[in-house]
Amino acid sequence: MVRTVFRLSALVVGLAACQGLVAAQYASMSSTGNFAGTWVLVGAKPARPGYDQFWMGTEVGIVQTPETLEVSRIAPEPLRTAKFVFGKEVQNAYLVNGQKVLRDSRATLRDGLLLISTDTTTDTEPRRRTNIMRWSVESDGLLAITDTEMCGKGECPSIITNLQFKRK
Repeated sequence: MVRTVFRLSALVVGLAACQGLVAAQYASMSSTGNFAGTWVLVGAKPARPGYDQFWMGTEVGIVQTPETLEVSRIAPEPLRTAKFVFGKEVQNAYLVNGQKVLRDSRATLRDGLLLISTDTTTDTEPRRRTNIMRWSVESDGLLAITDTEMCGKGECPSIITNLQFKRK
């Protein structure tokens, strides 16, 4: 009887330890989020003729480290690259239609969600918040991005577009 109780206790302790390891591994994966890879656009809602997400386009390559994220637009032209450092503000500069565009972004990665908040400055416009993106990799493996474009100085409603990408 004592052996049976001892074996049963050992089994319960062993199962609890395994459950703890699985939970820790899952928590580690979900807190980091895995956005690395080449992604192809498969859906955008609502449909917006002429809409073109500045960094993502219809195909994008993403390189991720524990501290950084690099997004490289592959298609369509123009090719663009943005670099982000988690927890810090980073500036990316572009030439768009002959005009210098500065995009100052803050990226936060937590619990498998990535938030990127961006302010834009141009030659003719002062710095203002222009964009907030929320990224997650869903259970079906799709990269889901909610792109909120801020309108002016708040005098009009923001425009929200939900994008879905699949790994290539």
